[in-house]
Amino acid sequence: MLPWFVAIYARVGGAFLANSVGHDLLDKVAGSQESHGAPPGFYFVLFFATFFPASILAGLAVPAVWAVRREPAARFLLAWLLPSWIVFELIPTKLPHYVLPLYPAVAILIAGAVETKVLSQRSWQVRGVMWWFLAPIIAGIAAIIAAIVIDRSLVLAAWPLFGIAVACGLLAWQLYADDGAERALTRAAAGWVLVAIAIYGLVVPALGPLFPSVALERVLRRSGCAHPLAASAGYDEPSLVFLAGTATRLTDPSGAADFLREGGCRFAFVAARQERAFALRAEAIGLRYDRGPRVDAFNVTHGQPITIAVFRSVQDVP
Repeated sequence: MLPWFVAIYARVGGAFLANSVGHDLLDKVAGSQESHGAPPGFYFVLFFATFFPASILAGLAVPAVWAVRREPAARFLLAWLLPSWIVFELIPTKLPHYVLPLYPAVAILIAGAVETKVLSQRSWQVRGVMWWFLAPIIAGIAAIIAAIVIDRSLVLAAWPLFGIAVACGLLAWQLYADDGAERALTRAAAGWVLVAIAIYGLVVPALGPLFPSVALERVLRRSGCAHPLAASAGYDEPSLVFLAGTATRLTDPSGAADFLREGGCRFAFVAARQERAFALRAEAIGLRYDRGPRVDAFNVTHGQPITIAVFRSVQDVP
């Protein structure tokens, strides 16, 4: 008879494999799961953005890596990188973070080529470093336009950061041949850090309509209730549960109406397209409620505008 801990390990491990491999992985292989499908080559294209600015050097390192492909260290890194990358490209379900465990292998290969100064010197490849200068310009313009269109804001505080980032990119590009890849990449990375600070620290917080969960949580916080509870129908972003609390109920319009009937300090967030169903259920059960503010936003997950009505249990109305 197997020792008890081996038997438990086998039972738990078998259940894990059945669920993870038999259900989750094979579902992703058979078709796009969670509506995140993309064609082969998606990760290759995405790599240049998610690994930027070092991704520009990846193309310059390819000839050198190919030349030493039979050396043990290179073979190990390529065995780490290529088979898994091919599998991820072939699986229909694709999310950007799936290939992140493969990025260290790419980074080590690039670092080896930079350290030994064997990056390609072909002019058509070297021209790619121009993107260290162009990318901050494109990112800055796109971020400012997004802020103007979505929130009618110029986010002027971000402009100096974008300007310095462009200057860093220009120096990285122009001095690449004179100072070498290592210093050039450092300048490009410094510029891209400033772009990240400007976008994530200044521009994104200004794009209020992109974050309806924040506005809904603010309604709860300003309600005057010590422990407000919420239910949501038609808007089921995980961020709402994270911000409003794990007791938040994701339900349908009828469930939202029933939820309000259960007591005070309760709120129902109902998407505009489901308000009629909510009202019919509320009338059927004799529910009295108060209308709160309407939140006009943009649901990034579904790529469409959304209006969310807020209803409050009438017990709380003065």
